[in-house]
Amino acid sequence: MTGQPAVRTVVRDGILEVVIDRPVLALPVLDALAAALDRAELEAVPVILRSSHPSIFLAGAHLAEIATLDRHSARSYAHKGRSVIDRLTRLPAPVVAVVHGPCSGGGFDLVLASDEIVAGPGARFHHPGAVRGLVTGWGGTDRVPSRLGGSEARRALVLGRPIEAEQALRIGLVGMIADDPASAAHDRVRTLASIHPRRLEMWRTLRHGRFVDRFRAVVVHP
Repeated sequence: MTGQPAVRTVVRDGILEVVIDRPVLALPVLDALAAALDRAELEAVPVILRSSHPSIFLAGAHLAEIATLDRHSARSYAHKGRSVIDRLTRLPAPVVAVVHGPCSGGGFDLVLASDEIVAGPGARFHHPGAVRGLVTGWGGTDRVPSRLGGSEARRALVLGRPIEAEQALRIGLVGMIADDPASAAHDRVRTLASIHPRRLEMWRTLRHGRFVDRFRAVVVHP
């Protein structure tokens, strides 16, 4: 990976693509992602979040880094991951995540902070911490129940069961499944960008509760 950037930013048709080139959210990747979000915040343009790996979206946090943590360093590690992911929820323009393959652990936490997820047929969402004796410290314990509801969240977080693309669509985790999710995400983020900023802000507030599903068509679709 020498010389390969951890995260790249590419502007296409007025949309900022944040491209993650390493499929593990190690600390250098989090730092590079934070720098990319600096640009997104400054330019205030719609954002597509995607991975360049041909088969994996993100494999989550770096287990070797987690293995070195103690009760003191774990706090700052958790804060760093949360602070980067939380920034997605505060960007001035909408954020759509493109998930084409397995999306695990911290990667799952990351996409839950986006305004919408567009999935490919091979998308798979998984919080494997339960079977590893770990609890996510990057916001998943809050966002998973908010987005999935109690029973689905219990299966995901406590039992560690993966969520395949079709199930993710059925329970409202993803907005759509597309054979070309990157292209579909561009169309979707343009639609989100066309709504009034106050309505986007309203949706971001409402989606922290499950009742947002009842209002989705009214708030999001012009």
